[in-house]
Amino acid sequence: MKKIAFFLFLALFAQVAFAQTAANDNQQSTQFKVLGNCSMCKKTIEKAALDADATTASWDAKTDMLAITFKNKKTSADAVQKAVAMAGYDNAGYKANDEAYNKLHGCCQYDRTGEAGGTKSCMAEEPKKQ
Repeated sequence: MKKIAFFLFLALFAQVAFAQTAANDNQQSTQFKVLGNCSMCKKTIEKAALDADATTASWDAKTDMLAITFKNKKTSADAVQKAVAMAGYDNAGYKANDEAYNKLHGCCQYDRTGEAGGTKSCMAEEPKKQ
C-alpha cells in the first residue's frame, strides 16, 4: 500500500512540474530601443507596454532600452511596440505620430533624431518653489 501511495505521489508531482514548465514555455523576453527622457517617460512607456499585455516592462532612461516579458499567446513584441508608439514614443519598430508626440509633457518631448545628447532634463522645467 505504501508503494502505491508513493508512486501516486511521484506521478502527481511529475504532472505538476510538467504543467508549470509548459505554462512557462510560452513566456518570452525581449528588449528594444524606445526614445524618451525622464521618469515621467519611464512611467508612460512601461504603462503602455503593460496595457498591451506585457507581463513585465522596465525602461532604462540611460540606455533607452525597454525590457519586456510577455506570453506569446496573449500579445507580441510588435503589439507592445505599436502601443508604445501610440503613447507618443518612437521605438525600434514604430515611430509615434506627431499628434501623440505633441501631447507629451514638454520635458518628455525627446530628440526624435535619436542622436546622443539630445535629451532635455525635466529638472530645468519644474517650477521654482517659493
